[in-house]
Amino acid sequence: MHEAPTPSSLQVQDLVRQAFAWSEADDVDSALQLRDALEGHQRWNSSHRESTLREVKQRLLEASRIVVIGAAVSVEDLRSYDVNTAFVAADGSVGALHDYSQLICVVSDLDGAKHLDAAAAHGQTILVHAHGDNKSQWQDRIIRWNNLESPPSLILSHQVNQTIQGMYNFGGFTDGDRALCFILSLGVEAQKIELVGFNLERVGQWSGITNAQKKMQKLEWMGRIVTELGFGHFLNK
Repeated sequence: MHEAPTPSSLQVQDLVRQAFAWSEADDVDSALQLRDALEGHQRWNSSHRESTLREVKQRLLEASRIVVIGAAVSVEDLRSYDVNTAFVAADGSVGALHDYSQLICVVSDLDGAKHLDAAAAHGQTILVHAHGDNKSQWQDRIIRWNNLESPPSLILSHQVNQTIQGMYNFGGFTDGDRALCFILSLGVEAQKIELVGFNLERVGQWSGITNAQKKMQKLEWMGRIVTELGFGHFLNK
């Protein structure tokens, strides 16, 4: 279905786990439980998710300009883009869009709060990422989103060193760099991609903050991944 993530964007996941003393077993458990929770679901089963991924891939490949929106974006930052721009939002940064007409999808580990839920309520496509720390978040979301009048379409991702049917490891670590890894893994040409709202010096206004110090450490990893992928010139703009 998709091409392949870059080796470095996968290897960094092990380095991040080591740095934060996180368990891969917890990541595996969360991913498998999420996959199993949607097994047989009328809208979110593996067949529907594959169809959603194919549609997203086609839209990204056909787009002439793709902008990945990070958590430090301002509403003003997005006003300069014309109607031919396609957007991929990292989690709560979707709240910076005045509408969803140019939105391809949201990449999220589900701490984007009301902005993510608003996109979900409008039936947008969300790439839901499972890791060991967000099991309660995805459990809550699939229950609430399932009861929406127009539920979102879903794609599932994980961050473990094994194949999980019905899910993908696109590479990366934070929602922002994972969004970039996702787009590149689908075979999109790098020159079509821009980043906006990727700042290493401050936590963005659209970011879910639980621990400010740890958040800044995560941003350092984001910067490393974005730079290694050749997009470092978009940082801190």
